[in-house]
Formats: sequence, C-alpha cells, structure tokens
Amino acid sequence: MDAQTLLARTARGTALHKHHEGFVVCDPDGQCQFCGDLYKAEELVRELDEGFDYPYSSGFQEIMH
Repeated sequence: MDAQTLLARTARGTALHKHHEGFVVCDPDGQCQFCGDLYKAEELVRELDEGFDYPYSSGFQEIMH
C-alpha cells in the first residue's frame, strides 16, 4: 500500500490504510482485507494484533470440568 494512505501502524506491524471506498487492513505478512467502515477496520486490527476475541480466544490455560 501507499505510504500516503497509511493511517496507523501497530507495534506488531498491522497497518490501517484509507481507501477511497473504505479502509484496508494489512497484516505484517502483507495479507490485506477491505473494510467498509472504520469500526470494522478497528476490530480487524485488534484481532490481528491480539488474536481472536472470545469465545475463539486461545488465551485459556486450562478448562476445568
């Protein structure tokens, strides 16, 4: 993506770019996804940086039965 469209880059390398019809979120490997609104783009940035949200989180250490 063009450096002029860059809005933000996280410490982990995820980048948020402004696109004329919405926003583009790129992970550190260069895989990019288009989002129509800023809210969804922010959620995607957070998921890429922190992993998936609950209940899909892999942050569980142990499941007690």
